[in-house]
Amino acid sequence: MPKTKLDGGAFSYPMPVALVGATVEGKPNFMAVAWLSRVNYSPSYLAIAISKKHRTTRGVEESGTFSVNLPGRDLVVPTDYVGTYSGESVDKTKVFEVFYGELETAPMVEGCLLCAECRVVQKVELPGNNLYVGEEVAAYADEGILVDGEPHITKLEPFMLIIPPSEYVGLGEAFAAAWSVGEGYKAGK
Repeated sequence: MPKTKLDGGAFSYPMPVALVGATVEGKPNFMAVAWLSRVNYSPSYLAIAISKKHRTTRGVEESGTFSVNLPGRDLVVPTDYVGTYSGESVDKTKVFEVFYGELETAPMVEGCLLCAECRVVQKVELPGNNLYVGEEVAAYADEGILVDGEPHITKLEPFMLIIPPSEYVGLGEAFAAAWSVGEGYKAGK
């Protein structure tokens, strides 16, 4: 099948939606983020890319910490709200029930079933955005999502952003076993 060159690059999708939290001027602030990834296994590092103009960015800069919270489908409306409106123009302090962990400066969302608090270990300035790499200091999960002591993604009911057409989508069903489905594969056969 022939390939078509895309102008402006291709979005890596689906992009998982998370709530990034930071303390700004002594108050919790959250924004929806789809540019995030785990970038190191041990120690566990998470990376987020956020606009230099966001209020949350100011909080990350002030404290050197941030949280990553994975909302389920039940939180799609408030997640979209904090991703649509800036904390500069609306008060987001009461959108979510907040809790703090070891860092005490990275607010986390009680309603999210999986949360992590991170300490910034590296900042990369990009055109328009800052990429923050944070060491995961601690993670918190509701017991109901654990399978054999580990979070199970299907119990989270996370959602992803796809652009185009600017929609939220859920996970599909598992269709193959990772790190085993390819055993015995022979190239060219």
